This record gives sequence, C-alpha cells and structure tokens, in this order.
Amino acid sequence: MMKKLMTLLVCMVFVVCSNAQKPKEEAPAAAKAAFAAKYPTAQKVKWSVEKPGEFEVEFTLNKVESSALFDAAGKLLETEGEVKETELPQAVKATIAKDFAGYKLDEIEKSTDAKGAATYEMEAVKGKDKLELSFEASGKLLSKEPLKKEEKEENAEKK
Repeated sequence: MMKKLMTLLVCMVFVVCSNAQKPKEEAPAAAKAAFAAKYPTAQKVKWSVEKPGEFEVEFTLNKVESSALFDAAGKLLETEGEVKETELPQAVKATIAKDFAGYKLDEIEKSTDAKGAATYEMEAVKGKDKLELSFEASGKLLSKEPLKKEEKEENAEKK
C-alpha cells in the first residue's frame, strides 16, 4: 500500500511540474501589428523576448539584417541594422583614424533609440588586440571594451 501511494505521489508531482512550465512568452499582438505597419516588406522575421515586457524582432529588410525592439504596447524602443564602414558618419571615421589607426573593423551596426539618437557599435581588431567599440554620431567614443570570448567564437563560426 505504501509503495503504491509513493508511486502515485511521484506521478502526481511529475504531472503537476510538467504542466507548471509556462509556455514561451510570445510577442503581443500590439507589438506585431506595430512592426508590420513600420516594416511591411520585412522578411525572415523572428520574434524573441529580450526581457520581460520587451520583444525583439530580427528580420531582413532590403537584404540588410536588422532588428527592432518593441514594448508590449507596440511602442518602438530601438532599431539596429548592419552598416558598411563607408556609411559611418565622418566624425566617427575621424575618431577611428586618429585613435584606432591600423584596426580592421567588422560587425558594424547602427543603433537608433526611440528619440532618433544614433550610436555605432563595431568590432576592431589589430593583431591580438580585439575590441568592441561604441561611438555617438558626433564621433565621441562611448565605450571601448575587450571583445568577449563568446563573441569571438560566434564571429569565427560566421566566417
């Protein structure tokens, strides 16, 4: 009797636990509608949860890999997209030429916040020196950090 009761209890715990796992949070209809209105020609659309209440959508637009961040109400919080080195603002190019001469740039992205302020993020490599840089459009350096090991491995897989 005790063995049957214990088996029943274990089974009940298993069933309760497996049902307790909440399904993967999906982007709300408002965010999806706002995205569709702003980017009607986007392709390869993939949604994910950035953090509670913020939803990232990765997509391709005019052959450019991009992403956007929306809140649950459908408000656009930020956009990101790949840019070419030639598309960097002159002020950013000048700062790189002065402070990072000889560095090869890769993974250049333009990030625009909800107010329209743009920042430029990129990887810069010179020999064994591998950095992640971030600039304001004015050319001001916002951050300079060593490239994280995971990013190095991720980029090696892409090539």
